[in-house]
Amino acid sequence: MIRASAPASSANLGPGFDVLALALDLRCHVEVAPAAAWALRSGGEPADDDALTLVRAAAEAAAPGAGPFAVDVGGNIPVARGLGSSAALIVAVAGAVRASVGRSTDTVEVGEVAASVEGHPDNVAAAAHGGAVMVSPTGTVRPVALHPSFVPVVAVPDERLSTRSARNALGSTVELQVVVRTAARLAFLLEGLRSGDPDLLAEAAGDELHEARRSRLSPLTGALIEVARDAGAAHAAWSGAGPSVLALATADTRAAVAHAFEHRMAGTGVVLQPDIATTGLVVETG
Repeated sequence: MIRASAPASSANLGPGFDVLALALDLRCHVEVAPAAAWALRSGGEPADDDALTLVRAAAEAAAPGAGPFAVDVGGNIPVARGLGSSAALIVAVAGAVRASVGRSTDTVEVGEVAASVEGHPDNVAAAAHGGAVMVSPTGTVRPVALHPSFVPVVAVPDERLSTRSARNALGSTVELQVVVRTAARLAFLLEGLRSGDPDLLAEAAGDELHEARRSRLSPLTGALIEVARDAGAAHAAWSGAGPSVLALATADTRAAVAHAFEHRMAGTGVVLQPDIATTGLVVETG
């Protein structure tokens, strides 16, 4: 039996759509063992067919022709909330399956396999590598400098929002001036993340590429971003496809941001304060 784990992630960080992601210290854990037939259990119970299909796709991409496997999944990543639960699952399964057949579990290779299954590279890059990352159009992953004063605070509404629905809301065309403003916001975001300067991060707010287009799917998400900023968060954005919100606070503002999230959700969600996951994929072969 091979065990593996990978962290949750918050993708986009505002204007970095499909480019940026931050790994969070909530983890998906899997155990993979050869079996007579494919089987998937989650939290000790048989998983649904969609989850099994995803696991099989990850396993078969990681080691074509291998299997079948029995896979047990656990962990503490909220599902369908924009926190990269599927990406973490794909990365962990791919790493475990590759280890079970004696193939490399190098994070670059596993990340490339996972991206081919997930369909976009940002969450899987963070899940494979850990930390804050950026991904080029060719799939190259590099770390993003993040000021050490930043600490994550995450609002997780009870409502779910599928990635498919969120993607369908984007449309297929973007006006030139939206592209220009998005590029400017991304530049200020990266420098603000590096320097810790809240004035620079303020210039990165107000994404039009995906957040504005998805706003009707979850009005609560936009409201949570506003209260986080009002409470002193240096930056707040949709976490991936939502409806969760990632806020970057400091030690001085973390409690106020968490309280603002709790007050706005009024019992219809939870507030998490995970550390940044500096470690991505972990495979245990012993």
